[in-house]
Amino acid sequence: MSCQLNVFADFHDITTVRNFLFPELKSEPPDANENLENEGWDEDWGSWEEEEIPENRETPELDDKHQWLQECVFSLSPANDIVAIAHNDKCALLSQRFNNEGSNSGMETKFKTVWKGSLQQEEGEQIMAVMCLPLASQKRSMQGGPDWTCVIVGFSTGYIRFYTETGTLLLSQLLHSEPVQRLKCRTYEPPRYLGDTEQHEELLILFKRALVTIDGFSLFQSLRACRNQVARATASGSESVLQPPPLAYKKWALQEQEKILDLCSCGVKTPNPFDHMKTAAMLGGASATIRSTPPAAGLFITSGVGPYMGLFYAVEGSTQPILSDVAYAVAHKLKSAIMSAASGWLGFGSKHKEEEKQKPKIETATPLPLRFGLPDKRRQGDSIYLSPNNSYVATTDSFGRVILVDVERGTAVRMWKGYRDAQLGWVQVKEDTHHGNRDDKERIAQFLIIYAPRRGILEVWTAASGPRVAAFNVPKHCRLISPGHGMMGLNNVTCKGVKCKMFQCAVIEPSGVVKSLDIPFHLALSDKNSKRARDLHLLKKLKQLLKESRDESVELQSAVIQLLQDTRISHVTQQGVERVLSTKYVSSQFMQQVLESCSTHITNRGQDSQDIHSKLLVGFCQTQMDLLQMYDQITQDCTQSAAPHPGITEILMENLHISNPESTHIMNQMNTDSAQSDTECVDKRVRFDIPNIFHPSDFLSCFQFQPHVSAQESTRHRLITVSDSISLDKKVGLGKFLFSQCTMQEGSTDTLCNVIQNCNISPTLLVDLLVLYWLSSEQRTLQMIPNLHRILKVLVSITDKSNVLAKSTDCALWWKKLRYSCSHSTNIRPAYILALVCRSLCVEVIENRSKGKDPDADTEASEEMSSERRESCSQDTEDWSLLVKQLEDILSLKNLLSHGRVDHIAEVSVSKILEGGRGSISEAVAYLIADMELHPGDLYATSMMDSTEKMEIGTDPEHTTQSAAVRKLQVDLVQLQKKLPHSLENDVLLCNCCWENSIIWFKDLDKVHHLGFAMEYLKLVTNAILRHGVASMLWHRFVMKKFQALAQLMEKVGKVPKDRLCRKEVGIGESFMPDFAGYMLDLIQVLREANCEMNEVPVFNIEPVWQMVRGPSSLVEQAVEQKMTNYGLLTHHYNLAVIMCAVLTFGMKSAKILSLFDSKNVDSALSSNRKEFLSRIITCAVSTTDSFQTSPTSISKKNAAATKWPTRVLELAKEFGLDLDFFKRQHVIELYSGGHDKKAEEVLLTVNDREFMGSQLLLLAGRRVAHYLLESHKMEGVELLSNVSPALTTWLRSLQEPGHLRQPVADVPSIAMLIHHVANYLPEGTPEYELAISLVDLVQSMS
Repeated sequence: MSCQLNVFADFHDITTVRNFLFPELKSEPPDANENLENEGWDEDWGSWEEEEIPENRETPELDDKHQWLQECVFSLSPANDIVAIAHNDKCALLSQRFNNEGSNSGMETKFKTVWKGSLQQEEGEQIMAVMCLPLASQKRSMQGGPDWTCVIVGFSTGYIRFYTETGTLLLSQLLHSEPVQRLKCRTYEPPRYLGDTEQHEELLILFKRALVTIDGFSLFQSLRACRNQVARATASGSESVLQPPPLAYKKWALQEQEKILDLCSCGVKTPNPFDHMKTAAMLGGASATIRSTPPAAGLFITSGVGPYMGLFYAVEGSTQPILSDVAYAVAHKLKSAIMSAASGWLGFGSKHKEEEKQKPKIETATPLPLRFGLPDKRRQGDSIYLSPNNSYVATTDSFGRVILVDVERGTAVRMWKGYRDAQLGWVQVKEDTHHGNRDDKERIAQFLIIYAPRRGILEVWTAASGPRVAAFNVPKHCRLISPGHGMMGLNNVTCKGVKCKMFQCAVIEPSGVVKSLDIPFHLALSDKNSKRARDLHLLKKLKQLLKESRDESVELQSAVIQLLQDTRISHVTQQGVERVLSTKYVSSQFMQQVLESCSTHITNRGQDSQDIHSKLLVGFCQTQMDLLQMYDQITQDCTQSAAPHPGITEILMENLHISNPESTHIMNQMNTDSAQSDTECVDKRVRFDIPNIFHPSDFLSCFQFQPHVSAQESTRHRLITVSDSISLDKKVGLGKFLFSQCTMQEGSTDTLCNVIQNCNISPTLLVDLLVLYWLSSEQRTLQMIPNLHRILKVLVSITDKSNVLAKSTDCALWWKKLRYSCSHSTNIRPAYILALVCRSLCVEVIENRSKGKDPDADTEASEEMSSERRESCSQDTEDWSLLVKQLEDILSLKNLLSHGRVDHIAEVSVSKILEGGRGSISEAVAYLIADMELHPGDLYATSMMDSTEKMEIGTDPEHTTQSAAVRKLQVDLVQLQKKLPHSLENDVLLCNCCWENSIIWFKDLDKVHHLGFAMEYLKLVTNAILRHGVASMLWHRFVMKKFQALAQLMEKVGKVPKDRLCRKEVGIGESFMPDFAGYMLDLIQVLREANCEMNEVPVFNIEPVWQMVRGPSSLVEQAVEQKMTNYGLLTHHYNLAVIMCAVLTFGMKSAKILSLFDSKNVDSALSSNRKEFLSRIITCAVSTTDSFQTSPTSISKKNAAATKWPTRVLELAKEFGLDLDFFKRQHVIELYSGGHDKKAEEVLLTVNDREFMGSQLLLLAGRRVAHYLLESHKMEGVELLSNVSPALTTWLRSLQEPGHLRQPVADVPSIAMLIHHVANYLPEGTPEYELAISLVDLVQSMS
């Protein structure tokens, strides 16, 4: 807790920088042994007298080598990111970079040179001042650091130039003709108190006889613009940069002071009325006029000669910023442009002629008279330093003095002697807020840092009248850096969360090590023998003692007690006691002895014990001792043996006051759930192991004590609460530690009941911990009811009766809170048991209250009170009975949900069902069914039972085989439907199953089979209005946009899109597209069918137990509110879906699907396109059933497709107004071409144009005969063809071309049957009929 000088930063190679700036010096590295540091804090508290610290002596040879640090111009950025070192015209810029040496050197980053060179632009120009100014970032994602750092350099020629961190010139301006002496800056700081004015940002430039101030906001914007312009020029590779406009500034001529060497700005000051009138009278005399409002003025304090210190007041609003430079620059550019143009017109002038350089115009300064000062003719002020709170300034002079001046009064208040060439700095420290002592106002301390280079001593003094609190031996020729500014560009919003300064005061040693001061607040206390400082030192010693020890001992105990008794401030003593109580290896007895000794010691102090903090500490010790005694009783008392419990039926009847049938019902509920809970996962969350027995420190850390010293306070139940900082798992562990006996099936709870009755913890807090622990696990059984009943009964008995028994018909707060916990618990078994016990206790409390009434009381009043109690009892008992029934339903629901996957089991509770709306139960069951991917046939063994009808469902052989798990789910679902007939009505459950499957598909579009399940469930909904509503919601919510995207994509590519395009535009893979299109077709067909049916609007009821349900409307309620669809539009979409499904199923190419629909009128070209496309569908559908393309496993599906698609084509042809007979003939031809004669004969019966059909079949029969005679049976064919007419032979040979028949091989009977149909279809007397008769004769000869 003492002042420390810590290593803050380091230079990578400061010797290189020195050799660059001072080439005449040797490059030998400094001696590392010269850096000696010794803290000025002594462990002896007996004396605080100032002692002279021996000076560091250095040899004359080392003096010259290290003197360079004092001679150069130096600036370290407050953000500790940039260092600028300059001498004469040379400058070196160093930046924090990662240290390659790593941890070997102790610093992760070091200052490394990023740029060095000469900044001279005019002959004889030298650097006089330098400043590193960090600029804030304007981005919202800033992490508190500066955006970049600007290096400001002042020259002997009067120029001010601004550079980036890498030495790039941003802006240059001549403000005055004299050399620059100092650069100072004021940055934004939030107001220190209410009513304090915000200080504006400004840059101060001091010349010999003038002062220039530049507004911080305009400077910030100008530098940002210049930096952005340079960055754009660098990125584009251009070297020409536009000349930025001059800066706006104010210029003051400081008068009535002979010589000015340094200056500081105290910001805008508003004097009080008395000072205002005094100043007006002194300046204006007796006839002075006094303003009603004191004017605000900027205060500048200078240090120099004659007077030694001067105070100048610049009244706000007296002068405007100097802007003539801007007008001058614009006029000069305009003049140059006119003259150059005139020279081109008139023929005079030359481009090679050098333009005469015009010296920038220098504005005259506004006179600023001296208000008053500190006159001392012989004394010369060298430097001046303003304190962080603007209250004091410290100066150094030529006499080796350090003088502290009060700014407001303008008087010197303190002087230090013997500090020649001293360097000063300020450190501001805020008071730490300790536990239990949080004041609204935080105190701030100011420390003055004095570095005496001739003696090698760094001292820390308390401002303004305090002692020296620390001193350090440091090397000579160091440099003390104390930047008075922070980060520029902040305001009252952006300053939050930003650390403007990384340090306040730093010492730079010649070796390159940068050290910062760490000063604790307590050193600022005025008394040298401060009790607070002494107690904090003892507290530090106590913490160190406990940290170094590993086991408790008598010596440790005596040492701890002695240290605590030596402390004088009560809240510091309490911190020490809390540290002892938080030590892990200390036992409970150790803690109790420490607490007792502290309490006794404070009580025996006498008058001091009357202090409020002492009373609070005594109460704190007493409370902690009570908790430790409670801890000992719980840990030391072992579980006592008890007589074995009777049977479960007797337990329920005795403790719950119920009948035998009711106990049997409860056991059936628990036995049904126990079979499932054995296989459940205990908890899916990550949990940390909680030890069964807490350590004393862990036990105490779970509680917090609210201090109170009222004399009327009851000592029965002190204000002890559970700490808000502990986690939920630790709260559960605390409940387990306190009430683990209530979960033991064997054993007695007598000891625990006595502890509860005698402890000083509120019963409300204890019951919260008990309920939290009881509901934390599913491992609760009916055998635990007696212990739980007894503990809750004890807690009820020590509770205020007004909380247990409510007046009128209101619910008691005690029972209401317990019902809330049970209803919100997802562990249903323990919540069910707890609700049963609480219901019985509620009845017992009311009955005992009625029995214990005064018999001598007034009869009417007694009857009235009894009536009120009965009403209250009935209200609470009804609420408990309702909750028990709800928990029974949720128990059965959870039993059903446990059939699902362990990681997908939904957590349910009474509150979730009540807040989830009317459809929450059916939604939970439907999610289980959808997640298990159950087919509708898996829900029930044979049929779905309804109140009025039986509906047979799927008999697909793929779903007839059911596992044992599915059969168990069927039984549990039937049982749950008997309990919840309205919530799980067949149509309601089917609609929710459809919806949940659709949601699963929509989350993962490649799971198209879930969309198929959804369509199957939707088709089974009996009510047409409900089916129509759900289908409409599915269309608008999931399908419509996918359908539209797919149609547009297919129209664009004209074929089946590739997988990449499908996933990009639609989100579904190419392989899943045919199934998706088929399910879309089914959905639109469901809408069409439901649109045509007429049903009554269904009414959805809910069970009486769940009448209090609230929340969003259920799915079925929203479905019946859907608007009726337009059948014409449905048909239009259905036709498009059929075409899309055909293209995707058969892989058809050159198919522009949207082109098949008319925009206005149907012309012959559109009809022709439709006819051609539908014919291709029939060809593709029939070709899928060809024997050489069909595998045995898919014969049934392909036969169904070959039958289904021609039917769909006929429907489309009818909608499009095409000739249906054409497609029937096409179907017959395709079937015969594929060798499917039996199917062709069935379709042949439906053809109307028999003559045209006969002509087409004649060609097909001729090709079969030609193939038989000319290809497969050539020898026999030659003989047969020789016996027929030449015309028939020529005709058959013309039909010999291959490719016309997909299956040209046919037997003679099939050919004979086909020719027989041809002869019957052709009219007699036609040439085709004669040809057919010739074929009949030829086939007969073939057979």
